[in-house]
Amino acid sequence: MAIGVKLRRPDLHVFVVMGDGDCCSIGAGHWIHTTRYNPNMVALMLDNGVYGLTKNQTSPTSPQGLPSMTQPKGAYLPGLNPISTTLGVTNASFVAQTGDWIPEHLYQTISAAFHHRGFSFVRILQRCPKFTDKLFMDAVRDPNAVELMVHPNGIPTTGLDEIYRNQVEHDPSDLNSARRLAELDDKVRLGLFYQNESLPVYEEVRSEHLQSADRKIELLNEELDRYAV
Repeated sequence: MAIGVKLRRPDLHVFVVMGDGDCCSIGAGHWIHTTRYNPNMVALMLDNGVYGLTKNQTSPTSPQGLPSMTQPKGAYLPGLNPISTTLGVTNASFVAQTGDWIPEHLYQTISAAFHHRGFSFVRILQRCPKFTDKLFMDAVRDPNAVELMVHPNGIPTTGLDEIYRNQVEHDPSDLNSARRLAELDDKVRLGLFYQNESLPVYEEVRSEHLQSADRKIELLNEELDRYAV
């Protein structure tokens, strides 16, 4: 629906806000193909590792071992990695990760996503106060468990340096480096993994093709008119 709105009204600023289940399960096909289409809009994925609104079922991003109503003894499989998945899609142009407990970083990330030309995918790590209130708690309580990706072209971290001292220099134009940093380890890594504004944007390419097709029809009609005379 969001792509339909954007194609009909490319002048509008379109945001999609969804959960981990919405994006990575029932909406997985939309997520993958929207990344490939690269429309100029923003997707915010609120990831709390569980189906919270439907009362505690295992979601695609549930950590292995997390108990739920559908898997009481713990999630059977490791959780899907939304960042690695998005970075693996052709034409991905903006991929970032932030956390709900760092409002300054959250704001700067959404702002950067908004100003990006193309499809911006932002994973927001958050906790469900009812079912996953301890998720990411180590990172919330201990800044040393967080690693900020820093670069002049990345997410601004002014004011956070004194708190989050673990930092890694990462150029967001380097896709291979982004994919390496997206692999899961003992750090909660926040920042801009990848950005490329040179990739084709779907509504722009579509508009060019439609204009070209209209011009061809005009020329054909002119040719037919000459024959008719």
